[in-house]
Amino acid sequence: MTLDYHHLPAELLTEILTRLPVKTLLICTSVSKSWYSLITSPLFITAHRLNNRNNPASLLLLREEYSFNLKRQCSLHYDIDTFEEFVELDLPHIAKENCFIRIAGTCNGLVCLYDLHEYNVALWNPSLKKSIILPKPRAVRESGAFYNIGFGIDPISNDYKIVRLTNTYIILDGVLEQITPPEVELFELSTSSWRDINVSDYPYVIGRCNHSVLLNGVVHWAGYNQKCKVGSGFHPFIVSFDMRNDTLGVVMAPPCAQNSRDWCLRFILFGESLSIFHHDVDHSCCLWVMKEYGVGSSWTKQFTIDLGQRYVGRPLCCSKNGDILLEKRNSDSLEWDLVSYDPKTTLIKNLEIHVPASLLLDTCEYKESLVLPKL
Repeated sequence: MTLDYHHLPAELLTEILTRLPVKTLLICTSVSKSWYSLITSPLFITAHRLNNRNNPASLLLLREEYSFNLKRQCSLHYDIDTFEEFVELDLPHIAKENCFIRIAGTCNGLVCLYDLHEYNVALWNPSLKKSIILPKPRAVRESGAFYNIGFGIDPISNDYKIVRLTNTYIILDGVLEQITPPEVELFELSTSSWRDINVSDYPYVIGRCNHSVLLNGVVHWAGYNQKCKVGSGFHPFIVSFDMRNDTLGVVMAPPCAQNSRDWCLRFILFGESLSIFHHDVDHSCCLWVMKEYGVGSSWTKQFTIDLGQRYVGRPLCCSKNGDILLEKRNSDSLEWDLVSYDPKTTLIKNLEIHVPASLLLDTCEYKESLVLPKL
């Protein structure tokens, strides 16, 4: 017996369709005009995203050479535990050279990309294979300056926002001196424009191309106190930007951050908590979790990973079963291997994914959606 979908109640049809993967829904848009209108409607897109928010995340891997004659690979791995199911992706062309592309963050199925050469910013939905290029920020980077990008959504207004922080500094008598106030620009999708945020008295500096994490509408980066002594690490602070009220703030970092450099820290979400992986230049890294957000004394050390060799590399993310994905230097070559570490058994599994030393690896966790905003 063949079921005639025309006789299905509208509510039941919507309930069924919102549980399907994006790839299947894209095919379903060709069934009829009514299905196309339904699947592309804002209400359906929101319902689909909410229905699938508890699904396991995929991992987006971006590998890029440190040169203008670069070779770039981008892949989406659906199963972080085994890495057996994946698809190769074509990055959107966001700049003339389209080189030195970095991932600023991800939110609701959108990946924010930016390039270090032409300063363009784009929002990309890998599932839809579509992207939009944002208007170029107004601040022009000068010699000695660097910038960081944060991406997220205001949980109150549901407006997507991109914040761009530009710092200009010099080293004077061994002290990091910020010679101009930090420039902060904010792009709001609702207005399709950038505007300045006044932070003239903000005393913290964010390291170049610093990895960030979004939690409850707040973006976080590792930051320096601008009066810190060069070579002595930085004071234990986390720079934050709240998408709800467009303000910069500061969160106390765990004890491991004292006298560390920003590249030794990587932010992740461990469950629903702000967490930091700290790795040293020796052979170990440890996970610290902030049990109560905003309370510095609630930082708790969860576990330590000891790989027994120098240059552990960066922890990248946590899988759905609690394993940690990280880089590990291959002792027989100049490559990095991606390995998974089980904190419960301390077992290490090589995932047979190799990254040459000439490539830069950038990653983010990704959950598919139908979201693609319009300018």
